[in-house]
Amino acid sequence: VGVTGSGKTTIVDIILGLLEVQKGTLEVDGKIITKQNSRSWQRSIGYVPQQIHLSDDTILANIAFGVDAKDLNFGAVENASKIANIHDFITEELPKKYQTKIGERGIRLSGGQRQRIGIARALYHNPQVVILDEATSALDNQTEKAVMDAVNNLSKSITIIIIAHRLSTLKKCDKIFLLEKGEIKDQGTFDELIKINENFYK
Repeated sequence: VGVTGSGKTTIVDIILGLLEVQKGTLEVDGKIITKQNSRSWQRSIGYVPQQIHLSDDTILANIAFGVDAKDLNFGAVENASKIANIHDFITEELPKKYQTKIGERGIRLSGGQRQRIGIARALYHNPQVVILDEATSALDNQTEKAVMDAVNNLSKSITIIIIAHRLSTLKKCDKIFLLEKGEIKDQGTFDELIKINENFYK
């Protein structure tokens, strides 16, 4: 958590392997991530950005984004949708369910629905790590709650990294890092940080 310009995106870009570290190392479970092994590390990550890019295609194709139709696993799409809290909406409210086309000529999805499709897309490949990069910052409080409920549905075996402006978004996180000007200013649980930095979070 931190204000704009505090270094949140830079840290995510380093974790994603989009930026190389200038000093120190990126280490995962005691293993240093290098150019040689970065591809296998990247394959274990599911990424949910602030703006979800949806192509003018079916819901199915948008969740299994980049996967050839012949290789598509419908069971995995459905499972990811259930965890992301979007399955009921797709099956009960969309005319052709998973085959409903979205985009300019299709239906209009709300911000929360787009984000949950983004979460389902990130989960489709069964990642070990899910990164949500300001994934709820453009949403109103009620919609953010629905998206965060979907995040809290995720398996406890997955590591979830959430980047946020608001500390309240991170209430259920095990550990929170407060960034300021590119440095970790504080860390702890939600309750610990609220006590120490009460004025900062008002």
